[in-house]
Amino acid sequence: MLGKMARGMKDGALAMSAKAWLNEKFADYGEVIECRIDSKANRFSVTALLTGENESITATIERYQIEAEISETYVVLHEFSCSREWIGLLLAQIFEGKRYKIPSAVAKLL
Repeated sequence: MLGKMARGMKDGALAMSAKAWLNEKFADYGEVIECRIDSKANRFSVTALLTGENESITATIERYQIEAEISETYVVLHEFSCSREWIGLLLAQIFEGKRYKIPSAVAKLL
């Protein structure tokens, strides 16, 4: 029970950090309304209201993989879905299987 609560708190903190980072990085494209991370299932979802749209969309990385090396930590993205099918297909085409360095401050939370 404590482990589940701790994981929930960790996932919530990571989701808040991700939301802030995404809103800063992609402000020209819209606003992230919510981020959800499930570290047990290795799943990450973002709900956003894109510029010029009336309805929000939800995009999900259905599976991600964390790879730790000596001094660096990376995430590899797999399996995408989206409430707008074409966006899910585009995300998969651009990001599927790619590896991204995780900042050390974030890696400490993993």
